[in-house]
Amino acid sequence: MGKELIAAIKAKLAAMKKVEASGFTDQTRAAEYFREKEIILEEIVKTLEGIADGQEAETEALKVTVKGLRDELKTKAAYPKELTRRELCYSIGRGIAAAWAGNHKTLAELSFSPNFKADNWTNPKDVAYGEKGWTVNKAALGEPMGNLASGTGEQYLINPIYETEIMQDAAKKSVMMGLVRHRPMMGPSIYLPQRDRGGVQLHWLTAYGQAIQGSKPQGAQRVELKAYTLAGFIPWFDEFEEDVFTDLGAIFIEEFTETYGQEFDRQCLLANEDPFTGVMAAEGTVKVQIAGADISALTWKDFRDAVYKVPAEERKDCAWFLHETVLNHIANIEDDEGRPIWRRPTEAMPGKLDLYPYHEVSIMPQLADIGANKPFAVFMNPKRIQHGSRRGIEIKKFDGTTESMEYGELFLRFRKRDGFLVTRPQGNMVILKTKAQGGGGGGNP
Repeated sequence: MGKELIAAIKAKLAAMKKVEASGFTDQTRAAEYFREKEIILEEIVKTLEGIADGQEAETEALKVTVKGLRDELKTKAAYPKELTRRELCYSIGRGIAAAWAGNHKTLAELSFSPNFKADNWTNPKDVAYGEKGWTVNKAALGEPMGNLASGTGEQYLINPIYETEIMQDAAKKSVMMGLVRHRPMMGPSIYLPQRDRGGVQLHWLTAYGQAIQGSKPQGAQRVELKAYTLAGFIPWFDEFEEDVFTDLGAIFIEEFTETYGQEFDRQCLLANEDPFTGVMAAEGTVKVQIAGADISALTWKDFRDAVYKVPAEERKDCAWFLHETVLNHIANIEDDEGRPIWRRPTEAMPGKLDLYPYHEVSIMPQLADIGANKPFAVFMNPKRIQHGSRRGIEIKKFDGTTESMEYGELFLRFRKRDGFLVTRPQGNMVILKTKAQGGGGGGNP
């Protein structure tokens, strides 16, 4: 009997290794496999304990194998195989379909979680799904999380792993996302110590026993970075067969990243207290007027005069931000011989604008739309823009719209929380603008 049990155990171990060698197609299947593997190992240990005497050598060898597999399990469960792009889209699409239909078991398998809290959103790590439905791990054992049938459980947080992948795609659609300073936020606001250049006082000691004078940062300020909730609506449809899961996920990623990337740039640069203020509308920036009220008066001298309004120690980290049509205007400025100043027709586009890097931003004012007394470009260090990021992307089926009542059109609502703050614009950021109609000379107005 003992030999038969040992043979059966060896067969199970061989099968486990065979499955493992084939790899995993997504995180969910990897997690399921690891759970099943742990159960099998527990059964093997119990079986080994019941084997009769006379098989000590083989049982000890199998126990060593089991121990090795358990150690390996811990490592691979912590670092499962990464998803491919297609697998990511499929998993997100499947999760959207499950959220739409209220399929909580599938949502749990995909590590989506219900979101009940209005301000501090539910932490996915604090919830679990079992026989009693969703429960809060921090609450009493088995306490239900809420009545999901009442409509309070219709919004769900995307698997944090998927969220990370989505935000990497969004960064490709944004100019500013990869340039600003990011601050993780656990609550609705944080206070940041804001110091300018040369804030610390230094003192020389010229004799032993000399008193050390107190030294502290000068001009330090505490500024509040607030985060608010951004919501968007994607026109959707109610056809969720398995063969469209990949397309569903791809549609959501494309729509979310495109709109969020542009909104991110708008809040950094153009927003005017809705609810944040971007650089172009921030108070305290240095304003430099070009020679005329018409944008056609823009010359190289305007750019050169503007950069020298910023101190050299700050200027080395600065760059220009402007629309491509303004850049094209610069590229077409000619000398007295009719030759382009910036580049010849056969030369590649330079990477710098009068020795400083530049970034083309599609939401900045276009050349044709720039009238009198209008700002159109900014010279700054983008790290002075603080972005507060609160984790979590929430999705919800939404039919409470006029379109849904009149035309039956449905929407998938998504929400994310962010904060934006322009810091220390005084003396550090220069706005280039046209002169007011009939105004005087250039310089600071």
